[in-house]
Amino acid sequence: MPRRRIRRPPTDEYKRLAAERIEHLFELAEGVFRKRSELADRYVQIAWKLAARYNIRFQPHLKRKFCRRCKSFWVPGTTCRVRTRPDPPRVIITCLRCGRITRLPYERKRAK
Repeated sequence: MPRRRIRRPPTDEYKRLAAERIEHLFELAEGVFRKRSELADRYVQIAWKLAARYNIRFQPHLKRKFCRRCKSFWVPGTTCRVRTRPDPPRVIITCLRCGRITRLPYERKRAK
């Protein structure tokens, strides 16, 4: 008896849908953080799992919203500390939950 093939939707459709859900989860995390910070962290964990399952890279603006070690949602002054250094120019973000330090380079605007 021949085997029947299972039809699957294209993986591009799955990736597009997962990317939309990741964006939505970060919006939810921003909205709920003030009342329930642990729920915001859970939203970030779910978004991380979706990105890992469907092999999706986080967009740059989303990468800077959570700690990659403890998966906590970052709000400057509450869950992370943000400092700048002039030489070499960089932004230093310290997670206040696990202590991880993230350094992001930037270019200074030059006077004309």
